[in-house]
Amino acid sequence: MVSLQQTLYHDTRTLHQRIENNPFMHAIAKNESLDEPYRWLLRKLALFSHSGEKKLLAILNDSYGFEMSQRCRVHLLQDDLMDLGINQHLIDTEYFKDFDTPGKAIGLLYVLEGSRKGGAFLSALLEKKAPHLPMRYLKGYGEKTETQWVKFIDLIEQYNNDPICQDIRTGAIRSFEILEEIFHDTK
Repeated sequence: MVSLQQTLYHDTRTLHQRIENNPFMHAIAKNESLDEPYRWLLRKLALFSHSGEKKLLAILNDSYGFEMSQRCRVHLLQDDLMDLGINQHLIDTEYFKDFDTPGKAIGLLYVLEGSRKGGAFLSALLEKKAPHLPMRYLKGYGEKTETQWVKFIDLIEQYNNDPICQDIRTGAIRSFEILEEIFHDTK
């Protein structure tokens, strides 16, 4: 039997790869200065994470077991932006207006939790290349990032072969599409 994690990975792999084609990752690959690309990255993540987390808190109550108060971390992103001298007012966007079911919200959470794993990897690179940059948000859960990921995956696997599963897949795919849209918007 295929796990839900495997299904979500397969469903979103191409979108994930397209998102990695961005100025920040290019600067890392070319060994360029990371200061401006990192500012770009945090601004883009702020657009996604702020509205995404608000939607999650509105839909996923404690009965789902995700401990949303611990998983919402946009305040760390705001702190990092402030440390960089960026006073970006976090506004609510319409990106997640169609996320109206717990399944779609869980799909969004899959993307956010996966980004925590990716952020931990990136923060380890930044520690070597640009340790002066604030990285609270990218560090995810610190040493507990992998443990939190495994705990999250265990929670979503209960929905494999459940009717909610299709909404989870839809939410994950749409979340990646939104993130790609934000990353490739030139504004």
